[in-house]
Amino acid sequence: MARRRDIVQDWIDGETLVDWVRPQGGVVGFPRLDVDAGFDLDRFYTRLLEEHGTYVGPGHWFEMPKRFFRLGFGWPTEAELRGGLDAISAALRS
Repeated sequence: MARRRDIVQDWIDGETLVDWVRPQGGVVGFPRLDVDAGFDLDRFYTRLLEEHGTYVGPGHWFEMPKRFFRLGFGWPTEAELRGGLDAISAALRS
């Protein structure tokens, strides 16, 4: 699981619109979207699922602001994880 957490960290290091407090253990993190106040978060989550086939848990489900999202990285294969991270980046810019 440390390897998968490193994959997510590498993606975050290269993704200017996302940051997080790296979890010390486990297989779930809560990245934060570093977007302008006018960014349509609802549209982002819809696009992510409908156009990119990627699903994350919006922060408001966990009593956090919508700009946070729950990202699980334990279950998907490494290729699926990388694909999902790429989809998040794409949905942020589409």
